[in-house]
Amino acid sequence: MRIVWLALWAVGLALPPTATAQESVPGTPFRSYSTRDTLHRPIRFFLAGARVAAHPLPLVVWIQGTGCSSLFGKEGDRITQGPQILVHEAVSGRALVLAVDKPGVEFLDEQANAGDSSTCRPEFLREHTLDRWTAAVAAAIQAAQRLPGVDRSRTLVIGASEGGIVAARVSNVLRSVTHAASLSGGGPVHLFDLAEYVRRRGLDVDQEVYGCWREILRDPDSTTRFCWGHPYRMLSSFMKTSLAEECLRSRAKLYLVHGTADEQNFVAGFDVLRAELAAHRVDAVFERIDGADHALDRPGQSPPEGLVDVLGRILAWFLPSTTGAVPSQRP
Repeated sequence: MRIVWLALWAVGLALPPTATAQESVPGTPFRSYSTRDTLHRPIRFFLAGARVAAHPLPLVVWIQGTGCSSLFGKEGDRITQGPQILVHEAVSGRALVLAVDKPGVEFLDEQANAGDSSTCRPEFLREHTLDRWTAAVAAAIQAAQRLPGVDRSRTLVIGASEGGIVAARVSNVLRSVTHAASLSGGGPVHLFDLAEYVRRRGLDVDQEVYGCWREILRDPDSTTRFCWGHPYRMLSSFMKTSLAEECLRSRAKLYLVHGTADEQNFVAGFDVLRAELAAHRVDAVFERIDGADHALDRPGQSPPEGLVDVLGRILAWFLPSTTGAVPSQRP
């Protein structure tokens, strides 16, 4: 009997996570769900799309960038929404849109400055590493894929800024992720962008960047010591790899976007990314937008115009029934 129980327990561990529906988010098309990841943490995710469709719909997953803000905010009595609503509007009923709150973030949390994590909850500072954030997103995707009306054969993950490397990593963790896109995600290890940022301001790169990095390596799991606005624990985890490395490992189809006027992740890093993928014969769509900033807005555009344009082109690439021009730059 003990052997049978142990066998059933082992099988249970191997089962994908399941989703439990919670309440709808007032004033939005999103409904809240809960699941658990491989680290046994409760994960909250949000899903929007047609509940009854003529055929199963694929998932489009939005992964937000830096910070500990919730996917939803509040202005007076009204719930406000992050970029996931732009994705929902762009899919126009042709896909289900999924977004995941970062572990340690409470619903409606707001962060005044995404570049300063010192105001974030201690729980977030402990939980927010590349591996742990990836595990949360992967669990949400697996749980959503078990819901009725979901087409498991096609899944697109889109990550912006910091979320770009997470999107690529998720595509390496889950074989069911068939498409991945990075928006303003850089290319080499992020130390490259930090060094370039400091150099352009006439500061001492060795002291401001590599001096701080040496301190991080001495205490890589600290959540109370900060550099560049973020705890050592988060920085040491994300610096172990790069968008380029994750893309080289990925089996998903890739769509990579960057603006030439990005002052946070510089376009030179994107050019390095393209060169690395070309040298290793990795096929991808590369979109290098002249004059676009970190938010992908060109001169004369106001947020989120540039992002909306890019999302339209990515979805035209992912959803074959969509019409529209798709960039055809190849390595």
